[in-house]
Amino acid sequence: MIRFNNSKTSKNKKLLIIISDLIRKIFGGDRVKRLSLVMIKISKDIYKKDKKKMNILDFGCGSMEISKKLEKLSCVKKIVGVDTFSGKFKTKKMRYIKYDDFFKKNKKNFDLIIAVDVLHHIGVDKSHKTLKKLSKYSNNIIIKDHFEYGYFSRQLLRFVDFYANYAYDVNIPKKYFNDVSWKKTIKKSNLKEIKLIKSFQQHDGLFNFILDKKHHFVSHLKK
Repeated sequence: MIRFNNSKTSKNKKLLIIISDLIRKIFGGDRVKRLSLVMIKISKDIYKKDKKKMNILDFGCGSMEISKKLEKLSCVKKIVGVDTFSGKFKTKKMRYIKYDDFFKKNKKNFDLIIAVDVLHHIGVDKSHKTLKKLSKYSNNIIIKDHFEYGYFSRQLLRFVDFYANYAYDVNIPKKYFNDVSWKKTIKKSNLKEIKLIKSFQQHDGLFNFILDKKHHFVSHLKK
């Protein structure tokens, strides 16, 4: 999915993205459907407790496809998307802010922060610093990320990451989380894990066969 219509993506990269998206649709690589359902459920649960319309931060938002699903909820007031690329995007409920500008200018708190497949790109050993920074803006943080299971599993994840991100010049990590490193990350972040969904089925068809559900997890963290 091309990141906003006015993004400065070259013609060659745009063509690669279009081809990649077509392959995803044909072979069950659409991750938005199931991820959106999880984010929607958690958002509704938080709304039921707090009884107020929600402001959401989509950290590492990409093309904001998940946010576009969340904005349809009546319990969502505003969504701010943050990422590292330059671009302009704004609807009645959503707007985009570049990473550096957000941390320099933002003074608002959010009812929920979501970060989908972001932390491993920041670095497994550094991600607790990002979580600490994000926890200043919200009591609720939802993380979707990957677990690796040895050398082959790691290289498979790296290959899939390369396929998904080669057109965007995104850093491909050298390693991913496992049970131990994820627990250490939570502890260093001074956060508490409310719920962990392991073996989350993100894809269907061929994509699920290549990278099965054991490699995906969703975690709800709180202060």
